[in-house]
Amino acid sequence: MNKNFNIIITAFVIWISLYTNAQIELFTSGVFVLSLGLMHGANDINLLQELLIKNKTHKWQLITVYVGLGLVVFTLAFYWRILGLIIFMLFSSYHFGEQHLHNRLSDSKIKAWDYTLYGLVIFFMLFSTHQKEVQYLILHMTGWNIAGVPLNTLSIGLVAALILSWVWQFQLFQKELFEELFYLLMFYVVFYNTELSLSFAVYFVIWHAIPSIKDQILIEGQKLGYRSALRYFKQSYRYWLVSVFGIFLMAKGYDYLGTGLFPILFAALVAITFPHILLITGLFQKMDKSSGSKAEH
Repeated sequence: MNKNFNIIITAFVIWISLYTNAQIELFTSGVFVLSLGLMHGANDINLLQELLIKNKTHKWQLITVYVGLGLVVFTLAFYWRILGLIIFMLFSSYHFGEQHLHNRLSDSKIKAWDYTLYGLVIFFMLFSTHQKEVQYLILHMTGWNIAGVPLNTLSIGLVAALILSWVWQFQLFQKELFEELFYLLMFYVVFYNTELSLSFAVYFVIWHAIPSIKDQILIEGQKLGYRSALRYFKQSYRYWLVSVFGIFLMAKGYDYLGTGLFPILFAALVAITFPHILLITGLFQKMDKSSGSKAEH
């Protein structure tokens, strides 16, 4: 699936949003995130075995460590919510940027800066176009009132810093710099014209989750196609079902923890995301080392 297809789907979402209401957009975004959005992280255990193949680590040991790390992160994010939000933003920003720009900036000496800055641009464009909704969510998830935070100014400043960084590294982009600027403009148009839930779902699923699934298939040494996609689904669907079941379980049983739904879902989001980000970053680093070794020979 190339980026031309992503552009067509994104344009279709913008067009169809003109004829739908908020409820339909919320339902659509829920289907997107709970299906492909969760699926792109459901293959983590198999990928972790790929990363640790020399250690011949057993799958149940990996599952225990992975779930244990998730529980620790969940606890920390639940009790230190503002700190959890900040760390989540920074790590997720890096993750978004790494997924989108890895092929172009793998040789950059400041790629960690570029990855994080890119993800922050995505987040703050999303925030600045849905300020009331974001203020409501953050207040109810963490208790932090961000009504006085200049989201528009921060968004403009981050975009300017990102463009300056790309211009400074023009040799790594060449003509593709204008392509990336077009993508940013397109994302802003999507965010501006759709509800917050669908805005996030469009970027997260179409521009992050699907390309991530493609990269994961390639990392496992498979060729892109129907068979490799089916193989990916077969080895991931059990973990995906567990994830979906866990989300619905929390949505039904959050009262037992003596708090509202938003803090629980926030902590769960951080707990799911953090181990996944560490894993994908490790796999990209392994790929870079393998490419470097091949180049030397």
